[in-house]
Amino acid sequence: MNQELPERPALGKRRIPRPAPDINVDPVEPVPASEKPASKTAAPAPERKTVRVPFSNRLSEETMDTLARVKAETKIPIYEAIELAVAEKWTDFKRKK
Repeated sequence: MNQELPERPALGKRRIPRPAPDINVDPVEPVPASEKPASKTAAPAPERKTVRVPFSNRLSEETMDTLARVKAETKIPIYEAIELAVAEKWTDFKRKK
């Protein structure tokens, strides 16, 4: 190393770690009633999420072109177009709940 340059820069003023702003707040303690937002209407029931599983398959160029055109013209995702086509063609095979 060059003798004119120091190995490390001078330390300068060091900062002391500050405590978190919520250090005195108990995370388990409930919010007092006066701080809760008043809501007259009941919250809507959460919608059921549709579970989607990974799907990968080889398709012909003609099928991919068709799906790309459907996506461009109808503005729906390819997976949704496939789901609609399968549901329309094979509704008799639908899984019973």
